[in-house]
Amino acid sequence: MLFLDIKIKFDSKKQLDAFFGSIKPELNEEFKRSETKIASKGESLEVSIRASDKTALRASLNSITKPLKLFNQLEALE
Repeated sequence: MLFLDIKIKFDSKKQLDAFFGSIKPELNEEFKRSETKIASKGESLEVSIRASDKTALRASLNSITKPLKLFNQLEALE
């Protein structure tokens, strides 16, 4: 079993809430090889991933980082 815990700090609670709201619908999906828990605390997003193998861990991490990268690009346009 592989474990990954990360904390992502946002510039403001408003930014965090906007990002969290955009990925929240995807959090209801269930996977056989991994489990992802996400919590909003202050201006930080806490992500906890448990996976049975490194491929599943990477896929779960990508499911967070890809939307985060897009969110950052959209924020830069404002």
